[in-house]
Order: sequence, then C-alpha cells, then structure tokens
Amino acid sequence: MLKAKLSVLALFAGSVLAQSAVAADKVDAKYIEEASYAVGILMGQGMKDNIDDVIESQKNLFSYDKASVLKGIDDALKGNEKLDKDALQAKLESLDKILLEKSKQLDEERAKNTMAQGDKFRADFEKQAGVKKSSSGLLYKIEKAGEGESPKATDTVKVHYKGTLTDGTVFDSSYERGEPIEFQLNQLIPAWIEAIPMLKKGGKMEIVAPPALAYGNRAAGKIPPNSTLKFEIELLDFKAK
Repeated sequence: MLKAKLSVLALFAGSVLAQSAVAADKVDAKYIEEASYAVGILMGQGMKDNIDDVIESQKNLFSYDKASVLKGIDDALKGNEKLDKDALQAKLESLDKILLEKSKQLDEERAKNTMAQGDKFRADFEKQAGVKKSSSGLLYKIEKAGEGESPKATDTVKVHYKGTLTDGTVFDSSYERGEPIEFQLNQLIPAWIEAIPMLKKGGKMEIVAPPALAYGNRAAGKIPPNSTLKFEIELLDFKAK
C-alpha cells in the first residue's frame, strides 16, 4: 500500500514537472516557483499520510519518533544520510525482528484471552435451560426438531444460519444476506457435522462449539484463533449426494 501510494504521487508529480519543463519558456519564474511548491506540498502530504498510517497501525508493536522519521526523509532528499547502505539494511532488519517478536507476543496473548473468554462463555451457556452437552464437548439446544428424516453426513444441506463470537460479534449470517446457503455436510466444521443430523426438515437449534470443533488455533476471516463459536441453525432442506 505504501509503495502504491508513493508511486501514484511520483507519477503525478513527474507528469506535472515534465509539463512545467515543456512550458517553462511560456511562464515566468514566479509561476514555476509556486507550481513547484504546490507539487512539493502534494508529495509531502502523501508522505505524511503514509507515516501516520504506519505509526497508527504499529502503535502496539513499536513507538516511532515522528520527528526522527521526518529528519530521515529530509536527510535523504538532501543526500546527507547518516547511515550507509549496509548500516541501513542492518537497522531495518533489526526493526523487522523486533516487530515480528512483538507481533508474536501479542498474538499469543490474544489467543490466551480468546480461549479464556470462550471457556467462560461455554460454562455460562451450559447452565441455560434446555442446553445439552455431547461427549465431544458440543453444547446444543434444539428449539424445534422438525419433521421427517434427518440428513446424513454425505448429504447436501440447505440452511439459514448466524454465527457469532463470544462478544456477540456476527462473523457470518445467511439471514443478513437474505438467502439460505447449501453445503455438503461432511465438508463443514466438526460442530456442524455433529449437530445438523440432530435436526429434521424445518428444525432449528443453537449450538456452541469449542475451538476443537470449530477452527482450532487457526484464524478464519473475522474469527480469531482459539475461538468458541455460537451458531443459530435452521435446517430448511437436504438432499442425498
């Protein structure tokens, strides 16, 4: 993103300067000075925005000194860099190492917090009326059993569903999209493979899946690693493979 923004600015500035050079014999020196200053402001604003983006996005990993960042840019423009090529490379590699270590630490802390929040959420949900727990650790509450037969793991199921994190954040919802979706059941997460055959057509249930029955220690879109997930599932139909 940073390179893309700077490339656009450089292209625009180069175009303006080239046109100014072509037309230099047709305008006075004062105009060239003012136009050049305007281009400088444009490029400076782009750099400032990029610097602010980096500082904001990495504020939990590293504290940049903005004045020193700007001093580095000024020295580079003047050809007065205080670091040669090798020293610059070494410093940037050292910074990369620090950022990676900090990022890993933060990820581990978030994973622990997510796991703890999930443990508490499952314990609270299990106390609700009508909630049952399977041998795998899946928590479920059947609100409506439905009628007819139940799907097998190899069947394609048509469902409406909503998935939420323990803080109530909706990470996926067919209801919000306004249309149900079809899946081959045995290609889904373990919690769904276990839960949906408990329903018949028209059945509806709530389930709470521990990480081992969901995405484990992997992130999946808006879902952090080690997440406990809650689903509302409505089985509309199913058909054999």
